[in-house]
Amino acid sequence: MDRQTDRSLDTVAFTYDWYRGFLDHLDEEGIAVRRLSDDGDGVVLRHDVDLSIEKALTMARIEADRGIQSTYCFLLTSALYNPLELEHRDRIRTIEALGHEIALHFSTHEYWGPDERLDTDTLVERVEAEQAILDSITASHPETVSFHVPPSWVLDREFEGFRNAYAPEFFSEMNYVADSKQRWRDGPPTVDAVEADTQVLVHPGLWGEADADFEARIEGAIDDSCRHSKRKAELEFIEGAYET
Repeated sequence: MDRQTDRSLDTVAFTYDWYRGFLDHLDEEGIAVRRLSDDGDGVVLRHDVDLSIEKALTMARIEADRGIQSTYCFLLTSALYNPLELEHRDRIRTIEALGHEIALHFSTHEYWGPDERLDTDTLVERVEAEQAILDSITASHPETVSFHVPPSWVLDREFEGFRNAYAPEFFSEMNYVADSKQRWRDGPPTVDAVEADTQVLVHPGLWGEADADFEARIEGAIDDSCRHSKRKAELEFIEGAYET
C-alpha cells in the first residue's frame, strides 16, 4: 500500500491522491472508520453514488487497500447508470466482496413533488420496493437507506424497516461533513476537525486522478455514460452480440 501521509491536506483537491492522504492521516491519528451498519466508535464513512459506479469501485479499492470498510449507496433511478445491467451489477458485487456495505440511495423526487410530504407508510412501502430490487443484486440484505437531495422531512427521523443515514444518531447527534457539489458542508474534513463521532459523506463521482471542478465532473460523467450506452447498443443491435 502506498501511503500518502506526506501529501498536504490543508487545501482540498478532489483527487484520489488527496483522498488517500486523508485516510492515511485518520489512521495515524488513531481514528477508526466504520460503516453505517457497524456498532462502536469511529468516523462513519458513506458514499452516495450519484454519477459513476466505476469511480465508486476505484474508491472502494483505495479503502480496502487500507483495511477500511465503508457504506456505498446506489440509486435505482439514476439517469447515468443502471445497477441491474451486468457490468454495473458485477461492480456492485465487487464492492460488496471488498467488505463494504451496500445500501440504497433513494430519491423521493422520482415519485413525489418537492413540497409533498408523505405519510410514513407510503414512503416506507416505496423504499422497501426498491430495497427488494437491490437485494436481488447483493449477497446481503441492504438495510441502510440514504436519501438523494434529502427533503427536510426525512432529516433527523427514524423509520421502521430501514436504517436512515440521516437518523439523529448519524446526523444531529454527531458531526456531519459532506462534499455535495464540492462545497463542503461545515468545511472540508481536515484531520484536526474530524473526530470519531463524525459522518463523512463522499460522492465518488466528484473525484478523479486529476482535480476538476463540479461542472467538469458532471460533464465527464455524462460523457462516460453516453459512451457506455453507445457501445452497449452497438454491440447488441448492430453487431448482434446476443444472437446465436
